[in-house]
Amino acid sequence: MLTISNSRINLFRNCHYAHYLKYVKNLEKKTKAGPLQRGSIIHECIELHNKGEKWEPALKKFSTEFYKTTFKEEIVEMGDIPKMVQELLENYFHHYAKESITYLKNELHFTLPLIKGVEIEGYIDAVIKDGSKRTWGMETKTYSKTPDRDFLMFNGQSALYTWAMEQLEYKPEGMLWNVIKAKEPTKPKMTEKTKKLSLAKLDSTPYTIIKGIKELGLNPKDYTEFINNHDYESYLYRHFIRINKSVTKFIMEDVKSTAQNILDSGETIKDRNLSKNCSWCSFKEICQAELMGLDTDYIIKSEYKIREKGGKKDEKEKGKIKTARGNRK
Repeated sequence: MLTISNSRINLFRNCHYAHYLKYVKNLEKKTKAGPLQRGSIIHECIELHNKGEKWEPALKKFSTEFYKTTFKEEIVEMGDIPKMVQELLENYFHHYAKESITYLKNELHFTLPLIKGVEIEGYIDAVIKDGSKRTWGMETKTYSKTPDRDFLMFNGQSALYTWAMEQLEYKPEGMLWNVIKAKEPTKPKMTEKTKKLSLAKLDSTPYTIIKGIKELGLNPKDYTEFINNHDYESYLYRHFIRINKSVTKFIMEDVKSTAQNILDSGETIKDRNLSKNCSWCSFKEICQAELMGLDTDYIIKSEYKIREKGGKKDEKEKGKIKTARGNRK
């Protein structure tokens, strides 16, 4: 039985060679790219918070490892990820402190039959009920550029996850996209000439501005109007995307078609799709070296490793599968 995921489907559609390297040769970068590191630790901390556990130790552990293993030049290039994540999470938990959401399940894992010979698996970040007691799947995403509603409405992951929830006997209204801007909010500064607080509008949030004013030894009450000129919408926003049965039907037909292609030729087809997507592909070093006739074996040995299979991770996932199938609400 072949097990695939939404990310595997997307990678196969985008570039057969990248799919071959990841899922046939089982290669992955030794060091996660900055966006992956950032997204992973934000997900982990939010999940801990939603379960009523402390998230700070997880971020502290991540920060210690990050500064220990990352060169200063790399931090300049990708940004100070722990510092950014700390500020974003403080804003997130402050802004949603009084949210009218009940969390039914965190990290809902599913493995479901898709077509003959293929099953599909995935993780839904959370299953929630809103203030009106309606059920939604919830996905937390970090984006450097905020996506528009059309992207979320016709997103394959929305259709797949609502379909999966229905198979697991939930009755979802749709998906709640919980979006976090991948940028550290700017703190206010003193002007060089007057040594007073600069009142120029910032790319920031009320929480970070109040925090920055206090750090400058000033009283936020003296700057109420300045603070009120800022909001959270460009950094934290949520879109409720209702299920459209027709959209889900056609997207799932496409998913099954791609799954059949992977089953039939996924281990042999290796043609490249050279495009702007190559700039952030995890395998661009291998691909470019091969195109130029260079030594790919050295690059693979120095920068890549074999993706782990089995062990504790699989055991943990098996436990989540049982939970997902056994605890429906």
